[in-house]
Amino acid sequence: MFKAFIDTRDPARSVQVLFDNSLSQGTKAHRPPTSTEAVRQTIAAVHGSHSIEDIIGTPIALLPLSSDSTGALDAAAQDYLKQLTSAANAAAASLACGSILAGHTSEADEYGDVALWLGPGDYSAGHEPDVLATLGLDRFAQHGHVQEVKVAAETGLPVTVNGAIGASAEVKRLQDLLLRLEDRRVFSVSGEVTVYVLLGRYDTGDRPAWTGLLGLGVQS
Repeated sequence: MFKAFIDTRDPARSVQVLFDNSLSQGTKAHRPPTSTEAVRQTIAAVHGSHSIEDIIGTPIALLPLSSDSTGALDAAAQDYLKQLTSAANAAAASLACGSILAGHTSEADEYGDVALWLGPGDYSAGHEPDVLATLGLDRFAQHGHVQEVKVAAETGLPVTVNGAIGASAEVKRLQDLLLRLEDRRVFSVSGEVTVYVLLGRYDTGDRPAWTGLLGLGVQS
């Protein structure tokens, strides 16, 4: 795996993305098709940049703007993020939606979910603007409306998702991965698109780090 910076709509800033190049052999033709392109679409949409298209590899996670915040991101954590992105997109596909966070409330299915890593810090409830700012997405907090998204007790997934009770093996795999996160919650920020963020505390063996998923939805 490797980290790369991509440009954003703000020329003074760039954002880090964790990539997996184990499935890439140096050409775009070797990219895994649907889910990988859906994740790329999400990253391009939230950051207003298509420079990610120039990077060969499978995008795994959004990382903080500051490289100092990624110190706890060891090999085990990177593997967890890889599994989380893969499982979220597989679960969404099994339920016929683009994002497992936006679920069936979204009118578009071209945006996939991508893992995110914030590292240690205070990202508990009430600090949603800090979460977005750490990922270079503070403009959503400035211009959008932040609100909690309820999580269904039966499934551990947002209530935006239909049909998850007794669902597929893909959904069960995602649920098992999410159980490793403590204090899970989901919030959304509405704007030109709606950004959904699932967050929880991941045990790194030292001090907990905040991680989760980011997805997009489109509502008219």
